Formats: sequence, C-alpha cells, structure tokens
Amino acid sequence: MTDFRSDIVIIGAGVVGLAIARTLSEEGKEVLVLEELSEFGKITSSRNSGVIHAGIYYPENSLKAKMCVEGNKLLYDYCDKYSIPHKNTKKILIASSYEQVAIIDKIKTQAENNGVQNISKISKQEVFNLEPLISAQEALLVPSSGIIDSYSFMNSLEGQIKDSEGMIAYHSKVIKINFDGNFFTLQVIDKEKNTTIIKSKKLINCAGLYAEDIASKIEELNKKYVPKTHFAKGNYFSLRKNIGIRHLIYPIPEDFGLGIHLTLELDNSIKFGPDVEWVDNKNDYKVDPKRKKLFIKEILKYLPSMDVNLLEADYSGIRPIMNKDDKYMRDFIIDTTEQNGVNGLVNLYGIESPGLTSALSLANYINKLIL
Repeated sequence: MTDFRSDIVIIGAGVVGLAIARTLSEEGKEVLVLEELSEFGKITSSRNSGVIHAGIYYPENSLKAKMCVEGNKLLYDYCDKYSIPHKNTKKILIASSYEQVAIIDKIKTQAENNGVQNISKISKQEVFNLEPLISAQEALLVPSSGIIDSYSFMNSLEGQIKDSEGMIAYHSKVIKINFDGNFFTLQVIDKEKNTTIIKSKKLINCAGLYAEDIASKIEELNKKYVPKTHFAKGNYFSLRKNIGIRHLIYPIPEDFGLGIHLTLELDNSIKFGPDVEWVDNKNDYKVDPKRKKLFIKEILKYLPSMDVNLLEADYSGIRPIMNKDDKYMRDFIIDTTEQNGVNGLVNLYGIESPGLTSALSLANYINKLIL
C-alpha cells in the first residue's frame, strides 16, 4: 500500500473532468484525476451526438443556459486555437406543421433571452433553398450550432493537463472515501488490485453516470444530499453515407429529449438520434433494432425521401437524469459545501447534454468556486 497527496483530486476523466483539471492545473493548482477505465471519455463523453449546442432550449438563468451559451463561444475559440476538427454547420429547427410554428416562436424568444445571437426565422422556401431534401412549414436558423471531434478535444485537454504538471491516473477505482474535517482520504485500487491511499484538501466528483455512486462512498456525507440518478438511454441509427445535407436538422423537442434529429459527422455522413429509452442498467449499450420503426416514423416527417432500407442501428449513450418528472427542471446540479456541508467537496450531478459544449465554461465556474 502506498500513500500519495494532491491539493485537488478530480474523479472522472470525461470531458468535464478533463476541462476542470486543465483549468485548475493551468492556474498552478496541484491536480490529480482518477479514472477507473483505461482511457478518457469512454462513457457519456464519447457516446453522444458530438454537437456544439447554441443554448436555445434551456430555461433562462438555468446553469445549462448560462454554461452552454458561454461554452459555445469558448469551444469554438478553443477549436480554432488548437486545431481541433470541427464544423460550424448551423442548425435548422423545423416546424413540420402549422401547429408547431407557434412553438418555434417560443423557442426563438427563449433563445434570445438566453443570449443566443443571430437566430432567424426562415420560410418554407428558404428551408428548401438551404436543404432541398428537408420538409418544413417554417423553421429557425441557428448559426452558432456545429459539430466537433470530441475525442480530439479530450485528447488536447489531456495533453494540456500533463503540460501543466497535472496528473491523470487510469485504471484507478475509488472504493472508499473518508473526510476528517481537513483532508479527504481516498482508497484506490488499480487493475492489479494494488491499493493506494490518496489524501487531498479538495475533492471534485465528476463521475457522470457514477456521480451518485461516488458521493455515496463518502462516509461523512449525509446521504440525504445525494440525489437519485435516472438513466435515459439514447439510441442512434445511421445512414453511413453523404446525401448532401450540410446543416443539423432538429424537430421540435418532445418528452425528455430534443427529438430524433439529424446530425452530421465530419465526413458529412449522417446519423439520427437520440431517442429516449429509460433503463435501469447503465452499462447496457446494445441498440435494439426494433426501435428502427420509431426512428423511421419520426425521420420521414422531415426527410420524406429517405431510403429507409439504408438505416442501420449504430450506437447508444446513457444520460444521467436527476429530475425524471419535469424536463424543465432538468438542470446541471453543482453541489458544494454550502449544500452538502462537507468542506472542499464539489459534486457534479446530471452532467448530460449540453455538457460537451459547456465543458470549458463549467471549468471556469468550478475554478471560481474553489478559489
């Protein structure tokens, strides 16, 4: 058994954990990231649409709205500065019926209240001029939406953490955490079952789907402050070909998702999803081919000429949802000493979409919290 000390321990090397570690280490703080798996971002951070969101949907003054709008600008700047593959594709949010036109008007107002700029309402003819294959009565054109190579982004963050003398320990599973009023003591095992005891003044829980599990391991944390996580599986189906579409195409949001939307890959091939499938097993990523019927039904509303025979089951991701009853209360939760009563502890819960877009702004936010 060996002992180790660090000023700050971050649990979880997803995109948000890496972004926080990069910001803190560049500020001169001694940072150690612990990741149970063999590589960064192998769970939620790499199983999503890869979209740079604008921030149009989220309630005004919510963390999602604030972090996404700020994070959008930071992420484009980062991509330009560090040559991260990305495209500013723009997004077309479509009203498939006249009844939906009033809904996109409300979304436009919401987006503008959130600070999203240059959104414009476009006619059926203008949609056709931009995307002849897409059917819509009216639409919103969202110019700040795009796509990013999330792996390259995370790889860059990892490199900058190491350049700033931060550390990342893979194959490091946290099995027990204690807090004596001054220091957190973490018991960690590696893939050979060797044990390391790590002490730190501050602990940041960025474990994503496992944030509830990690918080529950802190013996001195009153478990009434640990919210229950629900798991929303999002399945994706793909055409795996370029059919000439160059914008992200989104239907009107429904239920707990943003609708089965059309997303571009960097090679301009297209995929569709995610849907929302509530699951109990957060490790089950199998895509049920029977869901193809649901996808076809929704996709044909805005892409009526699609050859449904080309649609194939692709991959899935699972989102941590903290409020299953009201999607408008589905915000990021950043739980600090003020809420949990444990000095130096920050728990991040419900970090789902738009977590990728918000990563750099969340990092700045956490940095200010723990100064």
